[in-house]
Amino acid sequence: METMTIQWSLVLFTALTGIGGWTFVCVAADEFLGRAKTAAFPAAVVAFALSAVGGLASVTHLSHPDRIMGALGHPTSGIFTEAVLVGCVCVFVAIYLVMLKRGASDGARKAVAVIGAVFGVLISFMAGESYLMSSRPNWDTQLLPLGYMLTAMPGGIACYLAVAAAKAKEAKLDQYAKALLVAGVLGVLGTVAFAVAAGQSDGSALGFAAASAVLTGVAPAIVGALLPKKPQQAMTLTVAALACAAVGIVCYRCLMWVVSEPVSNLFLNML
Repeated sequence: METMTIQWSLVLFTALTGIGGWTFVCVAADEFLGRAKTAAFPAAVVAFALSAVGGLASVTHLSHPDRIMGALGHPTSGIFTEAVLVGCVCVFVAIYLVMLKRGASDGARKAVAVIGAVFGVLISFMAGESYLMSSRPNWDTQLLPLGYMLTAMPGGIACYLAVAAAKAKEAKLDQYAKALLVAGVLGVLGTVAFAVAAGQSDGSALGFAAASAVLTGVAPAIVGALLPKKPQQAMTLTVAALACAAVGIVCYRCLMWVVSEPVSNLFLNML
């Protein structure tokens, strides 16, 4: 079977923007929950940095990065959609940060945070949606972008929890721990669903699928279950969950590349 070379710039782009987007989702959620108010600013800064660096990583995939404006001149392209979404996330996170510093009203701040969070969720899904194409039947399923989103969730929540544990000593993180537990379960389901749909079972594919399921799913879920019982170890546990989730997110995106087989090969295999 002929597989594609892993495109690391795209792996990093989708991994970083996914984690950044879901980190800001947690920031927006806490605008309503008020569990870790002092974590809002540093967590939003982290979300902005991850999204911006991820966006820059995508540009390095182009053979001529200087022609990025030409690539953005086609509104129907995946590159255009991704660039717009990343830009919207960064803009609304930046506005939110300014509003925090200037003491804007709660209502205005919440509205901006929710809009930014919506874009954060969208980029985690649409980064995978861009790869749906009939010429790559292993990719041509909505389970692929769904897996992109579901594997990004534990990473973003763990990232927020790590910042909250470091910057908001008074934070009450039980609800976010439950969210991490649920996100971990969804991460496992997202990985397994796409791996089964892709229909490949060679060693490398199985290895990436297993690593993704364990690291983006099982490990964060365990941390989510332990955190309410061991609040004094919140920093250690959340950093461990973030590290595992980050590696697992990369593994899921690598899985996509190693299971890819072009239509021409499938046709030849049937002869």
